[in-house]
Amino acid sequence: MMMGHSNWPFIINLGNSIVGVSVLAMPYCFKQCGIVLGTVLLLGSAWLTQISCRLLMKAAVASKKRSYEFLALHTFGAAGKLAVEVSIIGLLIGTCVAFHVIIGDLGPNIVSKMTGLQNTPQLRTSLMVFLGLCVALPLGLLRNIESLSNVSAISIGFYTVFVADIFFTALPNLWSGVWVSKVEIWRLEGVFQCLPIFALAFACQTQLFVMYDALPEPSLSMMNNIVNSAVWMCTAMYLMVGFFGYVAFCDYKIGGDVLLNLKPTIFTESIKLGFTLSVALSFPLIIFPMRASINTLMCSQTPNPRSAHENLSGASIIPPLRFKAITISVVIGTLIIGIMLPNVEFVLGLTGATMGTMISFIFPAIMFISVMSSSKGDSKSIAQMVLFIGVTTLLASTYTTLTSHDKSEVKQQLQAIVKQQELPIVPSVVAKEMNVLDKPELKVPLAAIADDKEGVKHKLEEHPKDDRENKEAADGKRREPPIPDAPNEKEEKNKEAAEKKGEGDQVKQKENDKIETKKVKIASDDSENAKAKVDAENKMKEAEIKQKDLLSKLEMQQQQQQQLIKEQKELIAQLKQHKNDAHPDKVQVQEPRVAGQQQENPTDKQLKAVQGSKDGSLPKQSPNDAVRLGPGPGPGPGPGSPAPIPQS
Repeated sequence: MMMGHSNWPFIINLGNSIVGVSVLAMPYCFKQCGIVLGTVLLLGSAWLTQISCRLLMKAAVASKKRSYEFLALHTFGAAGKLAVEVSIIGLLIGTCVAFHVIIGDLGPNIVSKMTGLQNTPQLRTSLMVFLGLCVALPLGLLRNIESLSNVSAISIGFYTVFVADIFFTALPNLWSGVWVSKVEIWRLEGVFQCLPIFALAFACQTQLFVMYDALPEPSLSMMNNIVNSAVWMCTAMYLMVGFFGYVAFCDYKIGGDVLLNLKPTIFTESIKLGFTLSVALSFPLIIFPMRASINTLMCSQTPNPRSAHENLSGASIIPPLRFKAITISVVIGTLIIGIMLPNVEFVLGLTGATMGTMISFIFPAIMFISVMSSSKGDSKSIAQMVLFIGVTTLLASTYTTLTSHDKSEVKQQLQAIVKQQELPIVPSVVAKEMNVLDKPELKVPLAAIADDKEGVKHKLEEHPKDDRENKEAADGKRREPPIPDAPNEKEEKNKEAAEKKGEGDQVKQKENDKIETKKVKIASDDSENAKAKVDAENKMKEAEIKQKDLLSKLEMQQQQQQQLIKEQKELIAQLKQHKNDAHPDKVQVQEPRVAGQQQENPTDKQLKAVQGSKDGSLPKQSPNDAVRLGPGPGPGPGPGSPAPIPQS
């Protein structure tokens, strides 16, 4: 079926709901995985999303269910419906909070540069409240999603300008060809790190039923055409931003937000402002499916919730009062969370890794397999493959989110410790501790830390004045050199006149006063040096306390290793006891130990005996071993062969 012109509003709306902050992370993903591998993963994610949407809609048509929630009710029962509703609501609430945080991060800096206002937390809050209540809320109160096509077209137009800007930024490197030797082509190390971003970059399963209800003549083939067109449009945008962004900034560090790599010009600031507005315009597309899930959750105790959802014709109608109450609560609630908790990256990442993967891949595959259990064909095998990839993505995404959070916490703790250390002598010990925390198997020798402490004391005792100067330099205080005393001609003339007049005693008294003044000054300098020395010693003691805390962690790890070795020895002793019980007629005679001869470790003997019994052969006996094994000939079972170790 050919796609008609009337489908373009739905394609634009679905494409706008797909494109979001993921487009900013594409250059980072291409750098981590390489150009070729990144392209393969991106195309594979696009194909996987198309297959998942097709399975979901086919299961809905076959079971005659008109919403994601009631399809789950038909497939899994009430518990499945609740799981799907909670997952959709949790995922979309996290997306709305992320949109508010993005507006609060990008908007105030741009507004302050354009208007000259000071960038303060009050400006951030005011901008978030203005865009939330004056843009997101009015658009969210619209009932027909087709009316948002013009707003979505504005957002898609901005994304097109953004792609063009990235292309022109990369054009000098493309023309010179220097990027060829600087970019990665295939890098497997970044697959698990970027797989969650690629897999969820096309997530639109929550929007399908909303789009289906808005179609004038809904059909499965028409919906598949809309999904394919929207996904391939976003794929082309992702590919261009990822490739050209990587080429443009191949000499620089690329993070998860490529906007930070753009040079601060009027045009780039306009790009950032447009991105902020496009995020605000995308709110209603997120609110539509979340409002439907909240409505089905609230109406789950109605007398017959299935009656209005038995077919795919017609749209679900939410009472006007409930419609407005849900919309206002969602916008204001997520706005308050975004203002009060600006650092929610870990929670949002974990929510997307778990709920997003289940909604996008796991639930659609399981629903299709359950509904189409009696059908035959390749579709069932494809659904099983989608389920396997979904579970793999869930595990990889969750692991990546948790490990990245742990690494960031350790890094922040170490930075806080280093920041508290104002002495410039201790970084060698802190560097060793950082290396230990990154690699737990390494140990820091206590002698090295003791040497560093002795070196600190020696430097403080030998150069107290230099330490005071270093401290003043670290505090940002400028220490001026001493100003030499200018010669006073008048005083010299008075001195000569006094000597001539016989007032030499007074002149000598003045000289003595000057000498005393210099002595007092020297004494004050000594007291300052002593005070600086005491302060340095106190700070050194604080540094030692911090170092002891880090060393205690290492000692605890060493104790755990010793406990593990002890348990292994006990296990070996139990194995030896089992062997002795199996061979009561064995007599072991030990010869006296010769001086200077190294005695074999009993644990090693037991291990060799156990390995020999597992292999079916006896371990080699040394001449000094006086163990009599009996006259049994050959390797076969007999009175002389070792009995198998009984299973405990």
